[in-house]
Amino acid sequence: MDAERAISLVVDWIRSQGIDYPIEGLEADRFDVGWSVYAPVDIDESDPMAFLELPVGRSLFLIGDSGRIQEVSSSAYPPRALAEFTAAELELEGAVDGLDESGFMSESEFMAEFQREFNRAESGGPPAISGFTVVDTPPDAEAAGEASRLIGPIVQQLAQLGPSGWERFSAEFALTVSTEIAQLRFWMGGGSGLVPVPKPIADLVRRQREVAARMPAGPWWRLLLTVTNRGQTTVDYDYGDEPFPDDQLMPPEYYRNDLASYPRHHVPVWLAGYVAGPAAQGRDPGQAAVAAAADAAAGRAAVVTDALPPLPEVWARWAVLSATHAGIRAEPGPQIFPGHAWYEDLHRSGSVLFLLPGGRAVLSGGEWGSELLEAAYNHGEPLPDLYTGAPAWVTDDVLNTRNRNGLLTFCLWWAGGRWHRGATDTEDELDAALPHLRTHDGTIRAMTGLLGAGAAGQCEALLTAATQHSATADQVAALFAGRSDADAYTAVNQLDLAGLLAGVR
Repeated sequence: MDAERAISLVVDWIRSQGIDYPIEGLEADRFDVGWSVYAPVDIDESDPMAFLELPVGRSLFLIGDSGRIQEVSSSAYPPRALAEFTAAELELEGAVDGLDESGFMSESEFMAEFQREFNRAESGGPPAISGFTVVDTPPDAEAAGEASRLIGPIVQQLAQLGPSGWERFSAEFALTVSTEIAQLRFWMGGGSGLVPVPKPIADLVRRQREVAARMPAGPWWRLLLTVTNRGQTTVDYDYGDEPFPDDQLMPPEYYRNDLASYPRHHVPVWLAGYVAGPAAQGRDPGQAAVAAAADAAAGRAAVVTDALPPLPEVWARWAVLSATHAGIRAEPGPQIFPGHAWYEDLHRSGSVLFLLPGGRAVLSGGEWGSELLEAAYNHGEPLPDLYTGAPAWVTDDVLNTRNRNGLLTFCLWWAGGRWHRGATDTEDELDAALPHLRTHDGTIRAMTGLLGAGAAGQCEALLTAATQHSATADQVAALFAGRSDADAYTAVNQLDLAGLLAGVR
């Protein structure tokens, strides 16, 4: 297909869809699997404010060699849209049964491809179609269109706040019905600076959120804009899939007010826990004493569990893994501190183990994406019962701080030579939130995974000695033989803090 044919097909498509778009003077640029067709816009590149004359959201059309046409808004990130279109075209390549005699997609194949892309978008995948026109537009589509149109005035007014010669800016808005946070930063000449956002623009953003609230996903929590002085605009709605930055996280009551005004069928678990706060899983000394007495009076007992090996083995394996990570400076990794062990992974799961006098201990933590918490916060199930039968010494002071934000998914305590838990079986929550310590072989595999299979013997020797409180500095150094950059001293210190060196009790 040549450029003339691509433009002709796009013109026919524009007419058939009834789109308000110029059809004279279109230009076409070739890419790997088709053409990009668009109406050129002339601007004075020497005038940085000429960008304001650009029509925000002006479409361009991608037409593949298959004949498939996709409208893409310039508000989207063009390289990503082009990559997604190219990937879809490559999937169609060679599908001869779907092409008619002219070499273009048959109506049935086009509709099948449209359905595939629609289903992918509905399932949460990256959007493959930025916009299309249908008869009898449903209300949610009308809301999406209006919300998109309101971005233009916001971007244009923000652009006027920048210094002369600005190159790009980012704007981040965090809103609830109670308040808003706005951060606007302009870049130019290798530097950047923050600029206050006037109330009239903040009011525009609030209006845009109110319109967006009519879309199926509901109102966004954060609106993120990135704009260049050529008019390229990226718009992202943040619905809280990831925790908000600390400087854009509001007090819990503001989110409670917003959820009361805009009820949602799904709230991110981390946010639901944050809103619930200490009331969900908090256990201060007074609460712990009252709960323990009530359990005893009602005959409610803890559940004895063998989900973990005995405490001495757990402690030794944690310490040896901590020493291994410390010696090669591998992060993240488990760590030993005086009286407790700590672990956090890269996926927001983690735990803490506190040793207490009298051979007692408390192990607690949370798995990110826990099904138990999802069921509780979004499907009406009760929160996991973590504390039934727990003694009064299981308090906030020895619990993982996730309990302050309603995100604790397991709690075990060691007493009388056994592990105990509350009424809910939380064994499935442990693996993601603990170092590899549930089995002896698992710990050795984790160590050799860091040091190499050739160190298996040294790993076995150190772990065995540590379990017997007889590890030596020489055994630690042997782990890192041949590694000139190893920090054996810090590794030894981890075992010293754990009380597992020879002669240390």
